[in-house]
Amino acid sequence: MFAGADAAAHAVVSPRRTAAAIAAVFFVNGASLASWTARLPEVKAQLGVSDAALGLTLLGTGVGGLAASLASGRAVDRYGAGTVTVVTSAAMSICLAALGLSSVALVVFGVLIVLGAFDGLTDVAMNAQALTLQRRLGRSIITRFHALWSAGAMTGALVAGRVAAAGISVRVQLLVTSAVLLGITAVARAWLLPSPVPVATDTADPADADTSDDGDIGGLGLPAEVRTSTPRRLLLRLFAIGAMVALAEQPPNDWAALLLDDRFDISPGVASLGLVATAGGMLVGRIFGDTATDRYGAERTRRGGALLTVIGLVLAATTPFAVTSALGLLVTGIGLSSLFPLLFRAAGDLTGGSHGAMAAFSSGARLGFLLGAPAVGLLADASSVTIAVLTLAGGAAAIVAATPVSRRSPAGAAS
Repeated sequence: MFAGADAAAHAVVSPRRTAAAIAAVFFVNGASLASWTARLPEVKAQLGVSDAALGLTLLGTGVGGLAASLASGRAVDRYGAGTVTVVTSAAMSICLAALGLSSVALVVFGVLIVLGAFDGLTDVAMNAQALTLQRRLGRSIITRFHALWSAGAMTGALVAGRVAAAGISVRVQLLVTSAVLLGITAVARAWLLPSPVPVATDTADPADADTSDDGDIGGLGLPAEVRTSTPRRLLLRLFAIGAMVALAEQPPNDWAALLLDDRFDISPGVASLGLVATAGGMLVGRIFGDTATDRYGAERTRRGGALLTVIGLVLAATTPFAVTSALGLLVTGIGLSSLFPLLFRAAGDLTGGSHGAMAAFSSGARLGFLLGAPAVGLLADASSVTIAVLTLAGGAAAIVAATPVSRRSPAGAAS
């Protein structure tokens, strides 16, 4: 059963088809949760919960994601990125249907735990697919795959907004969306790549590791065989930066609709455009992300993006009109766009084949997602959704902007 997807991948005829299949998986992943979170104002009303209770309910995604991501590297090494990608993507779509059938907060919390667990596994597996193809092609493509994730999130949010405006229930929307996404995953399955054989799966003590490359934690520009073990301090650093990136990214996405609803007297359909703005900004940024990285280097691109995120959040939280607030969310999305792709690439290159460092980064991000939802909810109850999003996401983005990941980052090294 577990060898099916990887065996099918051996029959790949064209790298173009493989790229399309991986892009489809990223699209499905982005569309899955966005199809539900874009309608959070209605979900909140249906569940009859406060902002704090909603934040605790959303905690389920983080709980499941963190638990699964801790084991995601070993799962991908053992069963193959293709198999894990297909199985978990399909399971996420099924969970989406389950959310549509759930009307009790405790049940929603349980479904979100399962959905988050599958998302945590998918995250490492699909990025492993992208990095494997990138190495085979010999050019940077991972940011464009993340653009497809953003396209999926934006599409899911747009569809949710349109059907909300048409008076279609959340249940009907999610059941139909689930079926469509399952179909896309089934088609993509045949052209996914098998996993590469890992160079090493163990974690070395920092004292035993070669650290003579001036602290370049991504091993950017170095052959894979140079890195046959992963120093623990670098895993911890990836874990920490992952948490900060997640705290910067989650609130402007999950709470975008509620931010506009909090600040302005608008309908749920219009409020959902907040998520569309954030996801749209991330899509635009990721379309041009590889070009920016080639020109300015990974470090400048990443830190500049984090600074742009802070600027966008300030605009979204302070401008007096809904249109300009949405524009601020668009700028926020552009700033966020490069953070995950570049750091996933660094984590993947660090291990030279094993997925352990990618799992460390992903686990840190999941911890950030775990803490972010209840933190925004509690802060929102004490102040407002707007202040909560600005304080938490803006502060985390500022830390990412101020924190160096490598002491050297030439443009060519990160391409």
